[in-house]
Amino acid sequence: MKRLLVANRGEIARRVFRTARAMGIETVAVFSEPDADAPFVREADIAIPLRGATSAETYLDVDQILDAVRRSGADAVHPGYGFLSENAGFAEQMMAAGVTWIGPTPESIRAMALKVEAKRLAASAGVPLVPGAELSDGVDAAAAAAEVGYPLLVKASAGGGGKGMRIVERPEDLTEALESARREAQASFGDATVFLERYLTESRHVEVQVFGDTRGSVVHLGERECSIQRRHQKIVEESPSPGLAAHLAEPMYAAAVSLAQSIGYVGAGTVEFIVAGEGDAQEFYFLEMNTRLQVEHPVTEMVTGLDLVEWQIRVARGEELPRTQAEIAPCGHAIEVRLYAEDPSRGYLPNTGTLECFEVPTGVRVDSGVESGSVVSSYYDPMLAKVIAQAADRWTAAAQLARGLRAARIHGLVTNRDSLVAILQSDRFLGGDTTTAFLDHEPATLAPEIPESVIDRHLTAIAAHGGDDVAGVPRGWRNVPSVPELIGVTPLGADDGPTIAYRESREGLRVSVVPAGADAHLEPGRDPGKASISVDGDHVTVTLDGARVTHDVSAYGDLLCVDDGLWSTQWRVRPRFADLEAGAAAAGPSTPVPGTVTVVEVAPGDRVMAGQTLVVLEAMKMEHRITADADGVVIEVLVAQGQSVDAHQVVAVLEADA
Repeated sequence: MKRLLVANRGEIARRVFRTARAMGIETVAVFSEPDADAPFVREADIAIPLRGATSAETYLDVDQILDAVRRSGADAVHPGYGFLSENAGFAEQMMAAGVTWIGPTPESIRAMALKVEAKRLAASAGVPLVPGAELSDGVDAAAAAAEVGYPLLVKASAGGGGKGMRIVERPEDLTEALESARREAQASFGDATVFLERYLTESRHVEVQVFGDTRGSVVHLGERECSIQRRHQKIVEESPSPGLAAHLAEPMYAAAVSLAQSIGYVGAGTVEFIVAGEGDAQEFYFLEMNTRLQVEHPVTEMVTGLDLVEWQIRVARGEELPRTQAEIAPCGHAIEVRLYAEDPSRGYLPNTGTLECFEVPTGVRVDSGVESGSVVSSYYDPMLAKVIAQAADRWTAAAQLARGLRAARIHGLVTNRDSLVAILQSDRFLGGDTTTAFLDHEPATLAPEIPESVIDRHLTAIAAHGGDDVAGVPRGWRNVPSVPELIGVTPLGADDGPTIAYRESREGLRVSVVPAGADAHLEPGRDPGKASISVDGDHVTVTLDGARVTHDVSAYGDLLCVDDGLWSTQWRVRPRFADLEAGAAAAGPSTPVPGTVTVVEVAPGDRVMAGQTLVVLEAMKMEHRITADADGVVIEVLVAQGQSVDAHQVVAVLEADA
């Protein structure tokens, strides 16, 4: 193996390149038009462009990938995860082209790729299954759902990652959930097949990492728990599981290894289980098998000290597994979080734009697909990075990870960083109560409040940083107190924000914070008290109410970012004078993010009710439903199916009922 092509992008491409370079193997990247300037492209020895922008046009286009293999002279292909990684036909074509396929055999992929078929194989191997139903042609979906029981899940058969999955609480919601899941499954995996499965609400998602070689050996590398999920996609993963009963571990390992052996499994794979109950009553059920390297593989690497990508490459070259089962001894605890460009407080609304700064301190592992200056587009998943900490015990690992996230400088996009920190520091998490219902029990972690004292310090630091940067005019000094100077700021991603009213005199800087919606000229704001200020370039030290903290204030046009090592805030400076043209712009239901219109459900003349879906938008591999905000009549539809749209684009004109 001399030259390895990674048929993927972003973080996983960089991850595979890192190991390949360490093994003396040349690397090849393939890239779409939006990814032309991405870090993984620059880091490859050879980069081959793919025509198009969307996943379907590029990373899912087998013919283009095959052409890139030929043009680059690659003699091996690693599929990463997602995209074509579990496509048996793609694996067969790679092997037919004479290149080494770094993954399981096409037969193993095919056996497990369709979850319906995988469940049959697991059942024949004696592994317990979650109650469910197939939806083959002629099956009455409503009757099948009634037999499975509510609440239930509609799940895509061909993929994972939460795509093509919907929770259905009531029979009347089944039809819409089926249609939506099938659309998303078709867009993500090229297969609209779905099935039904009982939704176990207070359960754990525990998976076992398995590895096989071409000589028939299969080992396990322990388990990971991935129960904390949003939109059925994991956001926190750890090893070992904090809630797996001791009596269940070995039977679960044995079931995973047995299933892998039954299909002659080669390479890295993960057998996923649902664990229900507590203590002696705990039981496990087969969920699915992922025939690829998992996103969360770093936590297993951290506790075992092994490089799983290196294992994949060695096994693909025909070598035996580097260690026997007896030689694998996990140690300590590792926790990984997925850092997304999204706003958990607004329904996980994804965020696009330029990542002005991305710096995570040492002490934690960072697997990222981005760097300072990267552009996050609407074409792909909004994950920026995986951040991982490992320590001797779970509590220390959680503390290290929370501290690393807190101290990171992440500027230009709204992210879920504060939410992740809140999860890691919550009593429920630290107590190991991490079931799939975690976020339902801890809704405050989705929008953690920043203490008022922190906001006061950050706004004081902005005022002290200089009017030249934030208001376009020099900050004034007056010998005689006069009216305060004003800076209107809005938290990034919000619709409105406070006004900073400040005065500077011989006694120092005095700041008051006028809340959003109030008139700063007429109403007094919150007075944090007199601040002692020291400014050294972008470093502003604020002593307020006896607490001294140094802040880094970074300016990117009208965007101001403040970091103090424990808290980070981002603010848009509002223009001094209102934009009359913006105020006069047409209003109506609009797109929250850039994307592609996949469904238009109304036409001019239709009567709609408040909350009724007008248009379905696909952005960052997720569906967003744009709804009517009041009862009324559709006057005009401004978008069409297949149309690419920008954020805040009005999709329809409605005449609301009087």
